Amino acid sequence: MSTTSTNYRIWPARKVVTNSAIKDVLKIESINLCFDENGKTFHTSHYEAMTKPRPTKRPRQLIVRRGAPFEVRLLTNRRFDPTVDTMVLVVSIVSYGSEKPCFGNGTETYVLVSVATDGTAPAEPDELAEDWRAVVVDSKDKEKGKVELTLQIMIPSYTPVWRWSIQFHTRLDTTDAKSMTEIKEPLFVLFNPWCKNDAVYMEDEAWRSEYILDDSTAICKPASKGLHMSSWFLGQFEANVLDSALYIVEQVANVKAPISGNPVLVIRALSGALNTADGTGVLQGNWSNNYEGGTAPTSWTGSAKILQEFYDTGERVKYGQCWVYAGLLTSVCRAIGIPSRIITNFESAGDHDASLSIDYFVDDSEKTGAGMTVDSIWNYHVWSEVWMQRKDLHNPTYDGWQAVDATPQVLSDGMFKCGPCPVSAIKQGHVHVPYDGEFIYAEVNADVIYWSIGNDQNPPKPLEISTAQVGKNISTKAVGSGKREDVTERYKYPEDSKEERDVMKTAMKYSSQRFSSAGLAKRLLGAMVNDSNGTEDAIQLEIKCDEELTLGTTFQIEVVVTCASAVSSVEVTGKLVLRDSDYTGRDMATLKVTPFAIKLEPRESKSIIVPLEYGEYKTMDTHKTNLRAICTAEVKGSDRTYFKLKNFHLSVPAIELSVVEHSTSGPIAVQVDLSNPLPVPLTGGRFVVEGSRYTDPMEKKYESIPAGETVQFIYPINLSHKGKMVVTASFVSKELKNVHGDLTIDIP
Repeated sequence: MSTTSTNYRIWPARKVVTNSAIKDVLKIESINLCFDENGKTFHTSHYEAMTKPRPTKRPRQLIVRRGAPFEVRLLTNRRFDPTVDTMVLVVSIVSYGSEKPCFGNGTETYVLVSVATDGTAPAEPDELAEDWRAVVVDSKDKEKGKVELTLQIMIPSYTPVWRWSIQFHTRLDTTDAKSMTEIKEPLFVLFNPWCKNDAVYMEDEAWRSEYILDDSTAICKPASKGLHMSSWFLGQFEANVLDSALYIVEQVANVKAPISGNPVLVIRALSGALNTADGTGVLQGNWSNNYEGGTAPTSWTGSAKILQEFYDTGERVKYGQCWVYAGLLTSVCRAIGIPSRIITNFESAGDHDASLSIDYFVDDSEKTGAGMTVDSIWNYHVWSEVWMQRKDLHNPTYDGWQAVDATPQVLSDGMFKCGPCPVSAIKQGHVHVPYDGEFIYAEVNADVIYWSIGNDQNPPKPLEISTAQVGKNISTKAVGSGKREDVTERYKYPEDSKEERDVMKTAMKYSSQRFSSAGLAKRLLGAMVNDSNGTEDAIQLEIKCDEELTLGTTFQIEVVVTCASAVSSVEVTGKLVLRDSDYTGRDMATLKVTPFAIKLEPRESKSIIVPLEYGEYKTMDTHKTNLRAICTAEVKGSDRTYFKLKNFHLSVPAIELSVVEHSTSGPIAVQVDLSNPLPVPLTGGRFVVEGSRYTDPMEKKYESIPAGETVQFIYPINLSHKGKMVVTASFVSKELKNVHGDLTIDIP
């Protein structure tokens, strides 16, 4: 910024002064940005840029939050005399490209410094009267005639979230002599969840600690028995992560400085900027199981390395899937001051034709019919929530948690982005509320219709209609612990309740397809499922497995067929198909087909036991942990086809982490252990271990780990800080993927 271009307009009229003994202009010889005091006030002391010494050896940079005053101390050549001295601050954004500071749009401002008459700064104004202010609150004599002035500089709560520079201009009014000094490094201004006037204000202190200050979290994922919380290192305080976050906002998301203080617009832009589906972006998605030239999505243990790599290289990072995108978005949000958390939705629908229903077509081999539908059901899908007021909607019931998804699934405004949409609007079926309410509502509440593909003689017919399959166990990390918190009731009313069906009617009313007969026609066809030749539910099907499905072992899938009649016997023919499936619900390969034919007496049940040995599923693609079981059956004398589908998740070993004493690695270290659970060697193995708070990641490779053997190595711990540290580890080989472990350490 050119000082000569601003000098003529920053100054008020000179004061008329007579008989003043002061002849020298007030000169600022040094500026103390009060890192420790401001870090405590604004909860920013954990940022690497604020630490001393900085691990990156760069100069320290001040990080503050808008909506509150921060302090600076100026070492001057004499006392500040308001009768003859005028001090003006020129506060402006750091420009890049064509984005230049401008007084007219709030990216440059001139602040006249006043003096507090009682030694304290004035009370904070209300939101409407809020403006930049600067007040001298203290003046102390120092050595050699120097004076230390303490200024409090008030940042309005609507200030752009950006990097800012500050110039301190002084003038002696009796002579019009001037002097100027500026801070050497730009300061960062962030959103402020502690400020009531900020749109991201969060009242609960425990929530602020969790959703802003915690630099690690946990993502809920499926396990063989129940659900599992997997650690994820957010790393918002790590070196260059804040720089990277603001670079993404400014240059990748192309958020202009004047609107960068609007969290709705920032989040909307970020949801599209983090993926590369539109050509530019941060993280390239890959669901192909071929991760050559990059990192497999299952190998990431956190977001920091992704953001640091992108900032260092300026090139897209390879590769990501939904949980990586959610972790990445959550890290960026917490870095810039927006409360955020990670959400997992099980049996998550992808309604790509905006019909609020999911159509699945199957052929005689129970494969999903290629080309007949664009819909999908993921075993689980992970997105983020952010906390803010939706002032743009003029309805306070829409304030609070907003769903936002950076995984490229759906085009919105011509780009792959999704949200933010109020979670409260999703629960009420208000799918018209911005942004992308229709798609998010369907993810948790769509009806599912399974169709037979049919043939030349028979048209497609519905095999099963489920109104309760989609949107299960919607989960996030609990506040203050690593346990799972179920938030399903925030998204939807209980399945099959009157409220849930009424909400579906509301959603249909507001849907973009409300004038289409598609949704109504599908529901009318539902009668065909339970009304075929006068036979209603002649049999019942159940698929189950009572043992833990441990990867590397033989396990048994059981089909239970029950005669529903109390008076008549039935003859049943059918088959069970076991298929490899990735977590997005795509069938990959048929592993085993087992036909059966049984006769059942009234109310009788019979089981068909199908064993699956390791040799039969060892070729499973993708993550090797998802198994889809599909059973179809017909009853003699009826044209009804009975259908049942169930997904199983195979359990994988966990990486064991433990704290040990280790003289060559410092006072303590983490021992990493993994046992090979498979009856074959693990080849091309690669560990990645990462610790929070400026600890360097470690990569460890093993060309071969024999069957049944355990590998072990040491990860050194950085003791440069105190408090909680989280160590995460991942392992990938050709035969085994999706292996993780984590450990929380309290360093006194």
